[in-house]
Amino acid sequence: MEERVLDLSGLMCPLPVVMTSQQMNQLKEGDILKVISTDPGFERDIYNWCMQTGHLLLALHKEDGKVIARIQKTSQSQHQSLWYWVKFHALGVKLHARYYLTVLNPFVEKPDHFITFVAISEGLRAEKMVGKRAKLLPIPDEIDPRCGVVLAVKGRDRAVLLYKELSEAGVGVEAIYSKEGKDYRRIYP
Repeated sequence: MEERVLDLSGLMCPLPVVMTSQQMNQLKEGDILKVISTDPGFERDIYNWCMQTGHLLLALHKEDGKVIARIQKTSQSQHQSLWYWVKFHALGVKLHARYYLTVLNPFVEKPDHFITFVAISEGLRAEKMVGKRAKLLPIPDEIDPRCGVVLAVKGRDRAVLLYKELSEAGVGVEAIYSKEGKDYRRIYP
């Protein structure tokens, strides 16, 4: 059994999970990878990624502003294929296209409230739960310049209702932002 260390400090989503996946593909069953990341969404992302791929998450904690994960490759571990990562990046393209269609189409109701998430995977879960009641879009740079997604809705009451519904269902919601002109202001919680 071998234990390797992968220090991804300074890299932001989606790179930490992509690079962890690539490194895990090179390990043998029973080997352990200790991953260090400064990306705030990495904790939730790596937890969800391990659940999806069958890797065993031995430890996950924060230390000195870093997230440290110890992951073991198991006999149930699944490799993330090139096709998986192509689909992942295609999602980003789709969300950006959806954003521009929303902004440019004069017949579409313009969202003014945006629900943020602790990780992209949580936003994807939320989208499945809420269906057409909200649109999943890339996070506006004014809210967070890093990678991420938001659920965009029209109206504060509607946004708060969805936030509470998602929170009660165990989705990692973070906050609601209101668009005021070109600025965004955190309004809940």
